[in-house]
Amino acid sequence: LHPVQTAFLENDGFQCGYCTPGQICAAVALLDEVQNGSVSYVTSDLNNPPTLTSLSESEIKERMSGNLCRCGAYNGIVAAVQQTIEQTPVAEIENSQGG
Repeated sequence: LHPVQTAFLENDGFQCGYCTPGQICAAVALLDEVQNGSVSYVTSDLNNPPTLTSLSESEIKERMSGNLCRCGAYNGIVAAVQQTIEQTPVAEIENSQGG
């Protein structure tokens, strides 16, 4: 499996599966865009685009915003992208702190 597919499975990035192929394709494209230095609507400094290691949750959400999930698996989708780029998903941090 592609690392994005594995992360989707491990983070419950899908529920019914209807949007999953599009979400996975969009996540892979997101990674390619960031690696190529593309900016998004929420990029604060257009002269200094984010890198994979500095990609914020708001950048991930904006770059994935063209795909709708009727089940509401957005937290798992964002966590899957974060895992793929070797960031600790926010939910894991909150759970480890008892929050």
